[in-house]
Amino acid sequence: MMSYLISFFYGICLLLSLIGWGKVLNHILFPNQRIDWGQRSAWGLAFSVLIGGILNATWTISQTTILFFLGLGLIYCLVDLINHRQLIINNILHLFQECRKDKVILAGIAIVSLLILIQYAGWLYTGRHNFANMVYADGFNTSDDYHGYLVFPHKMLQLGSMGSDPFSERRIVSLGGQSFLQALILSGLSDTNLNLIDPALPLIITVGLILGFFKENKVSTKRIVFTILFLLLIPLPKANTTSLMLPVALFVSLFRTLDSKEIERNHWAANACILALIAAAICALKSSLIPACVFLFATSYICYLISSESKQKVLFELVLTTVLVGVFLLPWMISMYQSSGTLLYPLLGKGYHASAYGITFKSGSTLLGTAKSAMRAFQGIYVFILIFLGCLSLSIRPWKFGNLPEEPSFSNRQAVLSMTIAAGLATIAVGVITENADPFRYSFSHLFPAILILIAVAMTDTGTLNKNGAANFFIAAVFCAGLAISYNWAITKQTYSAYVKNIEFGLTNPSLVTAKQKSQYVAIQESVPQGETVLTRLDAPFILDFKRNQIFLADWPGGASLPPGMPVFKGPEALANYLVSKSIRYIAYSSWSLNHPADVDTSGPGLSSWFRLQAKLSHDFRDNVRQLAKSRKKLYEDGENFVLDLGTKAISMGL
Repeated sequence: MMSYLISFFYGICLLLSLIGWGKVLNHILFPNQRIDWGQRSAWGLAFSVLIGGILNATWTISQTTILFFLGLGLIYCLVDLINHRQLIINNILHLFQECRKDKVILAGIAIVSLLILIQYAGWLYTGRHNFANMVYADGFNTSDDYHGYLVFPHKMLQLGSMGSDPFSERRIVSLGGQSFLQALILSGLSDTNLNLIDPALPLIITVGLILGFFKENKVSTKRIVFTILFLLLIPLPKANTTSLMLPVALFVSLFRTLDSKEIERNHWAANACILALIAAAICALKSSLIPACVFLFATSYICYLISSESKQKVLFELVLTTVLVGVFLLPWMISMYQSSGTLLYPLLGKGYHASAYGITFKSGSTLLGTAKSAMRAFQGIYVFILIFLGCLSLSIRPWKFGNLPEEPSFSNRQAVLSMTIAAGLATIAVGVITENADPFRYSFSHLFPAILILIAVAMTDTGTLNKNGAANFFIAAVFCAGLAISYNWAITKQTYSAYVKNIEFGLTNPSLVTAKQKSQYVAIQESVPQGETVLTRLDAPFILDFKRNQIFLADWPGGASLPPGMPVFKGPEALANYLVSKSIRYIAYSSWSLNHPADVDTSGPGLSSWFRLQAKLSHDFRDNVRQLAKSRKKLYEDGENFVLDLGTKAISMGL
C-alpha cells in the first residue's frame, strides 16, 4: 500500500514540476499573460524533452540531475500556487456554487472526476501483456518493450546517455525524447510505473488543455463535461510504451498556441520559440509523428502568410521557428548519428537501417500499391469523423483569407483548418510508410487530437458567423462523439476493467522480473569478461548492468546493423565472422527468443510485408544462433539462457 501511495504522489509531483517549468517559459516569453495550467504543463513537458536532449548528448543524465531538475520545477510551481491562492480558491468556490444550483452538472463533474482517477490509478502499475487476449490497458509488451524500449531509459540512468546501439531497429526509428521522459519515472519509481508518463499524466494534461480552451471561449459547463467524457471514454490503442497520449497533449497544446489571438499579438520571436519547442518535442518522441507536425506547420504558415497584413513578420517568424526546431532537435540528432549513423531516419539518411543495405519490405512496391495503401489509410470510423466534422467546421469559423473579425478566438493561422488537413494528410503518409500495419495505432496520436479539437470547437459559441451552421455543427459533433464511443464500447468496458485489475496488481508491490531472472542475468554477465561487447537477444535485457559491458540489442535481428550490414540468409559462419570483425565476440541469447511471437509463421494472408520481413529475419537469426550453439563454446547455460564465445570452437564430444 505504501509503495502505491508513493507512486501516486510521485506522479502528482511530476505533473506540478512540469507546470512549474511551463510557468518559467510563461514568465520569460509572455510576461504579461497568465497561461492556464494545462498549457503550462504541456510547455513544461516540451521543455523537459529539450533538456533531455542536452543531458543525453553530454552524457550527464543521472538520478541526481533528474531529481534536481524536477525539484526546481516543483518548487517554482508551489511558490506560484501560494502567490495565486486566492484566485484558485475563488475559482473553486465559483464551481461549487454552480454545482449546487444544477444537480446534472454536479453528477457530470463527479463522473468525470471518478473516471480520471480510475485511469490515473490504473496506469500507476502495469505488468506484461497477455498476447492471447490483449486488452489495451493490460501492460507492457514482452517484445517491443522488453527487447528495446525499456532498455533505453535504464541505459540513460546508468551511463548518462542512451549511448550507441547500432543493432537496434527501435533505436533508429526514435530520437529518444520518450526514453528521457521514462527516465523521469525510473529516477524515483520502477519499471512497473512507466505508464505513468504515458498515458496517465498526458491524459490529465489534455483535460487541462481542453479546460483552458473552454475558458478562453464562451461555453456551458455541461458541454465541457460532455467533451471531457468523450476524451475519457475512447480506449487507447496501446500496444507498447512508445508515445501515444504524450503527442495528443502536445498537438492540442500546439493547436491552442496557433489558435490564440492573444499569443499572436505578442512578439514574433517569442511565438517562434514556443511553437518550435512544442514541435521539436513532438518530433523527438516518435518519428511517425513528424509528418503530422510538418503538415500542420506548413498549412498554418501558408494561412498566416496569406491572411496577415505584415508578410515580413510572418516570414521572420517562419524562418526563426524552422531554425529553432532544428536547434532544439540537434542534441538528439547528434546522439542518433553517433549510435545509428543518421541524424534523422529516414529524412536525413538511412544510417545503419536494414534498408540502407537493400533489405526493405517495400522492395516490390509500385505506384498502384502506394495508391492502394493511401486509400486503405482513409478507412475507419475516426477518419470519417475527421472529414465530416472538418467540413462542417467551415460553417462556423472563417476560412476565407483576409482580415478576420476582432474575436479573441480567431487567429490568422487558421488552426482548426490546419489541424484537420494535417491529420488527414499524415494519416495517408503514415499508412503508406507502414503499409497500413496496425494503421489506427500509428495514426491515433495525430488523428484523435484533431477530432477532439473539432468536437471542442463545436461546443463553443464564441465567434459563430453562421448560427444555423453552428447549431448543425454542434449536433453533428454530439452524434460523432456518441458514434465513436459506442463503436468501441466493448473495448472501453474491457479497458476500465483492466484499470481496476492494474490497481489490484499495484497494491501487491509487483516487479516485472523475478529474483531468479535477476540472478540468471548476473551470471550471464559474469561469464563474459568485463568491458567486452555483447550482442543480446534476451527476454529482459533492461535488467543488465550496462556499466560492466557494452550491450548491443538485436531487437529485430538484421533490422539495423553496422556496415556493410548483418549477413542474412548466408548461414551461421557468415554471421559469426561478421560479428567478430566488428569486435563482437559474445552473443547472449534466450530460449524465450526461440519461441518469440515474431518467430511464428507469418506467411498467412492479411499481414503486411513489414511484419513478414521482420519474421523472416528473426527466423534466420534464430536458426544461425542455434547452429552456432553447436560449434562455439558456451560460456554459460541455465536451460533458459546461454552465452556463446564466437572466437572459441566447441570441444568435440568425440575427442
